[in-house]
Amino acid sequence: MAGPPGDSRPILFVTRKWPPAVGGMELYSRELADAYRHLGPTGVLALPGRADGRPPHLLRLLGFMVTTAAALAWRGRRYRLIHFGDLVLFPLCVWARLWAPGTRRIVTVHGLDLLYGRRRGALPRLYRGYLAMTRALQGSADAFVANSSSTRQVAEAAGFRRVRAVPLAIALAGDDPQPADLAMADPPFVLFVGRLVPRKGAAWFASSVLPLLSEEVTFVVVGAAWDAGEAAGLAAAPRCRHLGRLPDAEVAALRRSAVAVVLPNQPGGAADIEGFGLAALEAAAAGIVVASRLEGLIDAVADGETGFLEDPGDPGAWARRLQDLLDWPAERRAAFVAASRAVLRERYAWDRVARDTLAAGEPTEGQRP
Repeated sequence: MAGPPGDSRPILFVTRKWPPAVGGMELYSRELADAYRHLGPTGVLALPGRADGRPPHLLRLLGFMVTTAAALAWRGRRYRLIHFGDLVLFPLCVWARLWAPGTRRIVTVHGLDLLYGRRRGALPRLYRGYLAMTRALQGSADAFVANSSSTRQVAEAAGFRRVRAVPLAIALAGDDPQPADLAMADPPFVLFVGRLVPRKGAAWFASSVLPLLSEEVTFVVVGAAWDAGEAAGLAAAPRCRHLGRLPDAEVAALRRSAVAVVLPNQPGGAADIEGFGLAALEAAAAGIVVASRLEGLIDAVADGETGFLEDPGDPGAWARRLQDLLDWPAERRAAFVAASRAVLRERYAWDRVARDTLAAGEPTEGQRP
């Protein structure tokens, strides 16, 4: 763990992404905090979201920044390391350096927090200035932790130094599925779970890949329609069913009985990337996943072990992969999922994320006293 040998002081995790708000960053914060507690004494300063799953209001965020700054000034020196959950909290990192210079400080970057300034509008323009200030003061952090190799490259291209990639994880529950649990539905279907935005590629799959599959195969889409063009593209595609949002238990059952869960992400341009892709881990834990060989999905899917990666612009390759999976009997599917879950336990465990994140904050040999 970070800190001099024999340093028994606790660590502190500061996050503005916390349940009951719902999202990938909220999941990251909750699971990492639990993993930290398994490793040793841990304090958590968190800003809970709203009861309906949305993030907190801006005024609550500002209040959280003020009260956290006061807490850091009062007792920041009692921690050996302070971890700030995303780049928006970087001013608190600068503040902690002033009040607790002997405490190590690390900041996680997720991808969008590096790219938001590339969008159009007044707020992105303001954020570009904020990001420039962050780069200028980045020495206040001992290290930055990226959620994938792709995000690390984005951070380094944006001018950040001392960036370490720590891919994310999944908490596996229950026993491995049995062959009977993984029998494909009749008629067979391919499943998409996620937000309907162009970058996620659902409409691309419906128009470019689905027509190449056997006629009995349908495309089932679960998720909210964030983009009208995506929703229209799905509505126009034959053999496509958009079910909207569903309870978690129903989604899990669909993952098990689908030919595969697909993450057909498309390049989102300079202002939007898939930082990691926790949905790929969720799919691999319950069934078979096929994802685009793109951005953070490359770290989220161990090709041939926890799923399969295909080029995002090659519909024929996607169709060939899915047609092959159609021929797999339930026994082969169960064996693949069991092997996939073994890899997830070994490489994609939250305890590993916690250890690697703390290791990123350790001083290098040249910095040790």
